[in-house]
Amino acid sequence: MSRKSSESIVYKPNPGKQTEFIQATENRILYGGARCGGKSFALAWKAAFQLRSWHYVCGREIYPDRKSIPVGSNKYEVVIDKISIDYPNYVGLLLRRTYPDIVKNLKIECDKLYSLYGAVWKERNHCYIFPSGAMIFLNHCQDEKALRSFIGGNYHFIGIDESNQFPGDWIDKIETSLRTTDSELKPQLCLTANPGDVGHKYLKEKYVDACPPINPRKRVYNAEFDIWYNPQKTGKPYIDDELVHHLFIPALVFDNPILMKNDKAYVRKLKKLPPTLRLMWLEGRWDVFVGMFFDNWDITHIIKNDRFKYGLNFSKETHDIYRFYDYGTKNEFVCIFVALDRDGYLIAFDEIVETGLPASKQAKLVNEYSLDVYKLTPEDITEEIADPAYWTKGSANDDLISPAEYYAEEKIYLIPGNNDRAAGSKILYQAFDIPDTEPRIPRLRLTERCEYGIETIPTIQGDSIDPEKYDTRGADHWVDAARYGCTRILDYLMPKEEKITGWREKLALKHKSLLHSGGFRKSWMSA
Repeated sequence: MSRKSSESIVYKPNPGKQTEFIQATENRILYGGARCGGKSFALAWKAAFQLRSWHYVCGREIYPDRKSIPVGSNKYEVVIDKISIDYPNYVGLLLRRTYPDIVKNLKIECDKLYSLYGAVWKERNHCYIFPSGAMIFLNHCQDEKALRSFIGGNYHFIGIDESNQFPGDWIDKIETSLRTTDSELKPQLCLTANPGDVGHKYLKEKYVDACPPINPRKRVYNAEFDIWYNPQKTGKPYIDDELVHHLFIPALVFDNPILMKNDKAYVRKLKKLPPTLRLMWLEGRWDVFVGMFFDNWDITHIIKNDRFKYGLNFSKETHDIYRFYDYGTKNEFVCIFVALDRDGYLIAFDEIVETGLPASKQAKLVNEYSLDVYKLTPEDITEEIADPAYWTKGSANDDLISPAEYYAEEKIYLIPGNNDRAAGSKILYQAFDIPDTEPRIPRLRLTERCEYGIETIPTIQGDSIDPEKYDTRGADHWVDAARYGCTRILDYLMPKEEKITGWREKLALKHKSLLHSGGFRKSWMSA
């Protein structure tokens, strides 16, 4: 489909991936990969011009679908009856994380397309209204308050541009606003994204891993830019237990011929990026990740299960046993089992990760699991170091009881961890650091049983405001539990700053400085 304006401007989607995305009819679609694959334009197009009703004409006969056309009839024409904006009750929603991003990117694409169809922009409502009465909203989702405004909505189409900037649970919540009472307006969620940022893990697991692209054996060489790359093909859709169809369409900068022709400098700029960024933004690789806070994390931190097995390689007689906790009910609650040897090295040898459990059931689960798997009772644990949220009281049977009190009823006596995220982030980072001197072993390692920890640690990003801290928008529950424990046990890793409070301390420091520099001798001789 294309539309020509009075100024003879014609907009057409690029052949290949962009057209493939526009034509896709799956319920949930991720169109993502390298930068500048034409994703925002395609999303704006799809929100308005998705085909909803069509028929086939072969000769003088009309057929409702391709299968009805007689075998051997090759000459037929597709006739479009309706697109989304032809329905008066159609409501679409396009989102970006911040409104300035909408103005600078998404709205530009919408303006040039929607004006050709007579749409009027209503600034007050941030909405395009088409002659039929169909509406497409452009909104931001910058914080929890904005997120709540979409929950309970009623949209036939939701498109999230740069969805990698959204936490995965936000996308799930926004998705609940997709509904319809019209059989021709099938609800659809369409995402565009680049690898990286807070949504990387969610998108990779739910779309890229579930619908893996097809990688041709031979890489392609682009002589103009002196670049080898892998032209990925779209794989098969994934159908979940609720019969919802998911599709991942990989996009590369090479799929955008207009950019390749008109902005060659941008492609060369991508080529000069550091290796990891280049793999992500030029080649559209989802198996690498940049911006990770724990950039010192690697395979060295993971121990094979058979090399550290309770009762074989260690026990409570050879190690001190700890449990670290991060509190959650709707979100994950995490309990990490940690062994501390006599040299001060920690190994997280197991974990419990559950959602939807109240504190009383969490405590019972910890005790039951510890006894069944390791024959450990609360008396065998050196310390139980926990998220300070365990001491927040809540209403239960008209009594104010904190989660820590529920744990105490099960003889698990928690100790509040230090909630200084800046200090704790540094200690945890140093715990993962591999020293240059022997033994080249990090202070904290994990066995393969800590699957959730191994999955989430590499996805934790640095805080955008304070790079000394990690960002809490991601799946940080395991890392938070480890931070509370390591801050208490490994606090010696944190450099202590000398506090100078009064004039005596300042004078003593001055004298100490003079003594080391020979200043006292010079002062005495000059006198």
